[in-house]
Order: sequence, then C-alpha cells, then structure tokens
Amino acid sequence: MIGTAGLQETQINITGKKDKELMDAACQFEAVFINQLFKALDATIEKDESFHGGKGEEIFRSMFFDEMAKDISSSSTTSFGIAKQIYEQMKDLV
Repeated sequence: MIGTAGLQETQINITGKKDKELMDAACQFEAVFINQLFKALDATIEKDESFHGGKGEEIFRSMFFDEMAKDISSSSTTSFGIAKQIYEQMKDLV
C-alpha cells in the first residue's frame, strides 16, 4: 500500500477511516498514472540490441517504474497533485 503521510501533513486535513481510504485510493490512482507515463516515455527510447538486457531488463524496468511511481505519488514534495485533486473532488461524494 502507498503511504500518504507526507500528503496528510502538509496539504490536506484527513480525518476518519473513509477519508484515509479515499486518499489511499487517490494516491494509488496517481501512482498508476505516473507508471503509465514512465512506460510511455521508456517506449520512446531506442534500445540497441548489443546493450539491451533482454527479458530480465524489461522485468526490472517494470518493477522499477512501479516503485518510482509509488514513491513519487506518496510524497508531498514530488507528487503531481493528482491524488489531492481526486480526494478534493470525491470527499463529499463518499
């Protein structure tokens, strides 16, 4: 699960279990978005067959992008702000 401690302390006031669950879901959505962005960017890089690591490198890159996206979305200093916007839009509906 993605931690939201940084977002909770500096940007918004989260109280209650439902609010925390909503913010966690919003952070997870932002992480998925960032991960897709990384994959799209990686697809534009030309890979030379002599230096490309094959299937193992592809698996490593995928896991690396997943972790980087989670880390970026869970920090108030690096987040794109998507999670905060989703939370603000959805908090009255949940």
